[in-house]
Amino acid sequence: MKRLVTIAEFNNTLDLRLSLLKDMLTQAQIPYIVVNENARAVEPYIVSPSNESVEVKIYEDKLEEAKEIVKSIQ
Repeated sequence: MKRLVTIAEFNNTLDLRLSLLKDMLTQAQIPYIVVNENARAVEPYIVSPSNESVEVKIYEDKLEEAKEIVKSIQ
């Protein structure tokens, strides 16, 4: 079973780096999931823990390639 690892965290869904990272991972054909994206997008309207960050996760076997992409947007 493949293991998911977090490669980046963001404080909100409006961070341009989040959109850029998602686009670059797609172009590199690296599958990813975004955790807490919807919860953070509606946060002003609901009570949710403010310490929940938006996390981008990938499969561990693509970690080195994804790290290079993350470095390029920092």
